[in-house]
Amino acid sequence: MTMPAKGVARIALLACLCLFFAAQITARGQDASRPLSPPTRPPTSRPTQPGAAASSASAPTAPRAIQPRQTKAPAPAAPSSGASSVKLGGLDYIKLVDFAKKLGCSARWKKAGERLTVTKGPQRIEFTGDSRDFYVNGIRVFAGSAIRIHRGSLWISRIDADNILAPIVDPSLGRAAVVPLKVIAIDAGHGGIDKGKINERLKVYEKTFTLDTALRLKALLEKRGYKVVMTRLIDKKVELADRPEIAANAGADLFVSIHFNSVEAGAQSVSGAEVYRFTPRYQPPVSRSEANAEDKLANPGDANAFWSAVAAYNIHRALLADLKVPDRGFKHHKFAVLRLAKCPAVLIEAGFLSNDAEARKIATPEYRQKIAEAIADGIGAYAAAVAAAQK
Repeated sequence: MTMPAKGVARIALLACLCLFFAAQITARGQDASRPLSPPTRPPTSRPTQPGAAASSASAPTAPRAIQPRQTKAPAPAAPSSGASSVKLGGLDYIKLVDFAKKLGCSARWKKAGERLTVTKGPQRIEFTGDSRDFYVNGIRVFAGSAIRIHRGSLWISRIDADNILAPIVDPSLGRAAVVPLKVIAIDAGHGGIDKGKINERLKVYEKTFTLDTALRLKALLEKRGYKVVMTRLIDKKVELADRPEIAANAGADLFVSIHFNSVEAGAQSVSGAEVYRFTPRYQPPVSRSEANAEDKLANPGDANAFWSAVAAYNIHRALLADLKVPDRGFKHHKFAVLRLAKCPAVLIEAGFLSNDAEARKIATPEYRQKIAEAIADGIGAYAAAVAAAQK
């Protein structure tokens, strides 16, 4: 039996509507401004087993995950491509001693096959097998994947060799992707209805201190001749995805997001500074031990992994030296403001508001000025590394 013309038209219209809504759903899934589940706070225990979760007191609340754009990951800037590798935990690993020699370092075993000391000039780097952290002149640094014990030696993931070890040992290796430092974006975390971390006992809010510190840093950097763009100048909320976009629209060469931290357990015993870079593709953030499907996605932040590491390391080192505070570690995470940044980017946790003694210091203008000066010193060291790489 032949279907009436009106019935055929209705079926065709229904099919078109289905295709339209399917396209809308697909587009929404690719929208970089839509949130994923927020990251959990890192645990406080130090990892000792392969892939164990790294130590931290907390991660900032505001920089929640945002759906990544599907962008092409950049080629590594460091010289590990010619090194022989093995597959461990699904990632390419290269022998740590061999890579250290490629960087011009000398290596000495403290315990054969388990603990290795690498030196180059004044730098002394200590590695322990089956751990995600290592120490550079006593400063704690978190790799994206554990240093592995394999075949009687230590092995480092190729990703970490290129994106964390090489930037620390020899920033000039990133000269092919060097970004001249002229414009700096400063992001004062939280704002408006988003108060950030709160110390109820002292009635202090993170959003107030981040803005004040950011304005102090702005003044210092402008005196040094940099152009500075702010993601906010007043107490207002700025959406997470808008913050790196403001930096990109201003042509920023470096993005610096300022925060203060908090922890619930053992609050009065936890203090100090930590600085974050963006976690490279295929690796889990410091708050997780295992990678998942989300970690395989490419992100804008991947393109500047090398120089983000150089900037974050130098700022973290300056904070520890200038403030004389406990070392919470140079870490990595998939915070939205880092993931969506189109230039080298760092996120700073300059102290713990949950610790009453540290919160009282942060509440003073004098201490916030010291924080701003320390960040400026770290940026100065980063600028020197950039300038040296350009020669």
